Amino acid sequence: MNGGFPEPPPGGWVRVVRAEHEACGGETRVRLPGHVPSWAVRRVVCQSCAQPFEAPAVEELEVLQPEPAPAGPSRPRRSLPSLSLPSLHLPSLPGWLRDPDSLAWRIGGLAAGAVAVIAVLLLIRGGADEASPTPFAPAAEDGGAAPAVSASKAGGGTAHDGNAELVRESSFTLALPNGWERGTPSGGATFVTATATGDADATLWVERDPDLDFTSFEARSLDQLRTLAGSAHVVERTSAPTADGTIVRLAADAPADSPTYEVILRASGPYRYYLATTVQPDASRTALDGVKLIQSSFSPTGSGG
Repeated sequence: MNGGFPEPPPGGWVRVVRAEHEACGGETRVRLPGHVPSWAVRRVVCQSCAQPFEAPAVEELEVLQPEPAPAGPSRPRRSLPSLSLPSLHLPSLPGWLRDPDSLAWRIGGLAAGAVAVIAVLLLIRGGADEASPTPFAPAAEDGGAAPAVSASKAGGGTAHDGNAELVRESSFTLALPNGWERGTPSGGATFVTATATGDADATLWVERDPDLDFTSFEARSLDQLRTLAGSAHVVERTSAPTADGTIVRLAADAPADSPTYEVILRASGPYRYYLATTVQPDASRTALDGVKLIQSSFSPTGSGG
């Protein structure tokens, strides 16, 4: 069952995490490929009652080393039939391509399996703003607006993880997909990034306002998105006992051949986070997957002030 997630491909590291289902009191253990972080697990199928639920938090239990592959009978090597055409001279294929038992074939198979697992995880997790508009206006200076600390000044850093970089700043963390470039924030923004081709982008605003309750923050954000895109509604909500655990996703009704706008709302202590993404109508699948990765990996860390 594996909590509704696909089993990791054989021959690789395995990360084991645990999620508790408060409704039935059961717990579910999920096995993930070693390169997939534990925060990728949110919606889990309970192993006790078989009902899907949103896991507010997961506990990482262990990381298992790859198990050695069992020895098996060797298969006869296959070679491609030779072609004898009087006027056609084809170059011979290299040995590694003719041999399905070669190391290159095995490495290619493992890489394809890892890509498939990541694609399925993005589909399970679910599920855009042109660069010029500024939909989020921080509160006035006397209202306690947080300084819009750019990534270059926050004293944070990035960690490379093959398919993405982990951007770790003083007030947030997120995964930056390959092919996305960080830009210089403007208009009070804290962080901005876009694809190299410009078919998708993401901008983060951080505001310090301990007196702004999450309900009012959501209502104000809906008005801002409605002003920018002409419409706005809540498409997904993850409720929690406190505002820090609440996640709200907003979207606008995009006409055909128009950009798609989405907004993620989060809170952490006195800080309010507005993560806006824009996807152009001709965006590639890679850009769409990148937006999903940024949205799902975004985590506020500003409760410490």
